[in-house]
Amino acid sequence: MGRDNATYEALILVEVEDDEAAEVYLMSLANLRPETDYRLVGADRDTAAAKFGDVACVRFARGTHITLASGAQVPIEDLKIGDHVLTRDAGPQDIRWIGGTTLRAVGDYAPVVIREGALFNSRDLVLFPDHRLFIYQREDRIGAGRSEVLVKVRHLINGDTVYQQDGGFVDYFQILFDDHQIIYAEGIAAETLLVDARTRAALPDGVASDDHNDTPHQAFEVTESLANRPDVVSLLKKASSS
Repeated sequence: MGRDNATYEALILVEVEDDEAAEVYLMSLANLRPETDYRLVGADRDTAAAKFGDVACVRFARGTHITLASGAQVPIEDLKIGDHVLTRDAGPQDIRWIGGTTLRAVGDYAPVVIREGALFNSRDLVLFPDHRLFIYQREDRIGAGRSEVLVKVRHLINGDTVYQQDGGFVDYFQILFDDHQIIYAEGIAAETLLVDARTRAALPDGVASDDHNDTPHQAFEVTESLANRPDVVSLLKKASSS
C-alpha cells in the first residue's frame, strides 16, 4: 500500500542458500515510484507460482493479424482451436489452445507497440514485453554469432518506433501448439507460448502436453547486453534485408 492508501501488486522473490534467505527481490506488477515507501498489507503464497508464470507467458494484443496456412490474415480474437496456422519450422500446425485475458496495462503488463514498418511489419504490432520476435540475419549486425535470433520486444524499446504503452486496459491472447512454434503476426515472425517449469503453473490443467518441445529454438535468444542499444531496431531491420 502506498502513502495514498492505494494498493499495488508485486511479487516478492527470495533467493535461498543453505536454507537461508540470501537475496530478496521485488517484481512490480504495477507502476511503483522510486524512493517511495510502500507497506506490505497482505501476501498470498498459494497463487504466487501462477502469478510468476503468468508474467512469462507471451501474449498478442487484440487485433493482431495471424497468418493461417491458407495465407489468410485473421485477427487473433477470431481464431479457434484446430485452426491451421502457418509456422516457420513445421509448416501448417493446428492450434491446441487459445487463452484470452484482460489486464491493466501497467508495469510488466503494459504492452509494447512496434510501429508499422519498424521491422517490416504490415501494421502496428502490439505484444507482451517478454514476447520474442524471430529475426533471420542475412548479416550478423549485432554480434550474436548466429543468423537466427530471438529478441525480447522489451529490449527493442527506443521510445520512437518501439515504445511501451502504459495505462488503461489491454486484451491479450495466447496461442499454444503441441510444441513451441514461430508464427507470423502482422507479417513478421514471433514466438508462440512456450510451456516450461515456470509457465506451466499459469495454464489450466491438462492444456499443455507433457512433451511440449522448444529444442529447435533454445539457443536463439539474444542477451540483453547485445539487444539493449538505441540503434538495435534499425540494425536488425538492415540485417534481415541485407
